[in-house]
Amino acid sequence: PGYTLRKRLGAGGYGEVWLADAPGGLQKAIKLIYGNVDQSHATSELRSLQRIRQVYHPFLLSIERIEIVDSQVIIVTELAESSLLDRYEQCRRKGAPGIERAQLLDFMRDAADALDFLSQKHALQHLDVKPGNLLIIADRIKVADFGLIKDLHDQNQSLVSGLTPTYSAPEIFDGRPDYRSDQYSLAIVYMEMLSGHLPFTGKMMGELARQHLTQQPELDALPPADRAILARALSK
Repeated sequence: PGYTLRKRLGAGGYGEVWLADAPGGLQKAIKLIYGNVDQSHATSELRSLQRIRQVYHPFLLSIERIEIVDSQVIIVTELAESSLLDRYEQCRRKGAPGIERAQLLDFMRDAADALDFLSQKHALQHLDVKPGNLLIIADRIKVADFGLIKDLHDQNQSLVSGLTPTYSAPEIFDGRPDYRSDQYSLAIVYMEMLSGHLPFTGKMMGELARQHLTQQPELDALPPADRAILARALSK
């Protein structure tokens, strides 16, 4: 009550996000989780939210409310201007291969700062780092969408459901994330947003899993000075 949905901003495997008018004349983003709270993906999202809700960092998207309405999980967050994916597509429409390198490095620095904080201070891995989950507010990045976040001390949580294989580290496919898994994903985001190319080009989950697990990344699209750094970040 008091919130009015205005425009659907996007959708993923677990839910959809809407722009909403909120009480007090504010605008917020609202994520509606598919299914009811008793279904596995909604339960998983709630469990992940419990891990992140007490974690505060300037480059983590603020979660303002978590509600269950008619058995549906609803999450209210601050509203971003756009995503890193939106910025990349804007640059592509102008004829550039991707985002200008200096600006992209600033964005990566913000994202890495937030992910390091999750890993080093809270032993958490996001596990769904991708351009659409890195949101832009006032030309700074905020990491968003915590539906897969994993406590590295919890050996019981299933991982494969819901992951984005294009950006997933090899150990994710084996169900064994560690403190470097998000770094691997962020390296792939950097390459794609800079060059328009991915280090692994498989189209199906199985093919991508095999490439991440066994093949060396194809880094020729990167500037020569970047290749050794990305090779280290993407090492098995």
